[in-house]
Amino acid sequence: MNQTLYFTDKKLNYLELRYSKSNNCYKEHIHNTLSIGAILNGKRIYTNKNKSFILQKNQLAIVNPSTSHSCNNNSKTANRLYMLYLSKDWCFSVQQSIFPNIKGFIPFSNELINNKTIYNNFIKLCELLFSNSLILEKETLLIEFFTSLYVKYKQEIKIEINDNSIINKIIEYLNYNIKEDISLYDLSKEFNLSTFYITKLFKKELNIPAHSYFINLKIEFAKDLLKNGLSISQTALECGFFDQSHFHRNFKKILAITPKQYQDNFVQ
Repeated sequence: MNQTLYFTDKKLNYLELRYSKSNNCYKEHIHNTLSIGAILNGKRIYTNKNKSFILQKNQLAIVNPSTSHSCNNNSKTANRLYMLYLSKDWCFSVQQSIFPNIKGFIPFSNELINNKTIYNNFIKLCELLFSNSLILEKETLLIEFFTSLYVKYKQEIKIEINDNSIINKIIEYLNYNIKEDISLYDLSKEFNLSTFYITKLFKKELNIPAHSYFINLKIEFAKDLLKNGLSISQTALECGFFDQSHFHRNFKKILAITPKQYQDNFVQ
């Protein structure tokens, strides 16, 4: 039987933790968070941009923000797994405490960490977050874990020096117009770029087509609305989907659960 549980807390509003027992498959998708995943049993096929890995116990999957990825079961046995999503701004604050001279979030060059100790510490962190422990204890262990992670892998963190201001401006525009049905032609007019160039830009920088990226942004926005108790029909409208079935189909395709199943974790 498939099962999905979420942990969130208003005092830890920079994170979301998902536990699932599932053999569902996910379409390639993106998050605007740093995402870290671990499975407790079996194996999964983990893709990150153009790379593919067999993810198993004692490994962590690392997914940088706005990175196309998937993690799908390759057997009929349901996997148990944790997926932790962390605000890019919060991660930057932790990084800056270690590397004071950095000016912005630093992505990991690792897509996969093979380290039993770090894996076990991550599992303990996830178990603690789902427990009834004090917020202070949860936050302390979270900071300790990420501080140790960045210190451990500081030589394997890359600082991106490419000028990606154009793609960032397009992303900002899409976020601002999240309710709209934006076309490549709209983007072309707004940024004085050819539709062909924009298509290549999304493939090069994000490894995901522009329309798929925009759908992902809408789903990320929808998650926040559902968490705050907005009805599914109103959420679909606020996110600019054609109708509720269109919203339902895309939500399930990306998250492998329905909007109602997702909302039931937060709204009682």
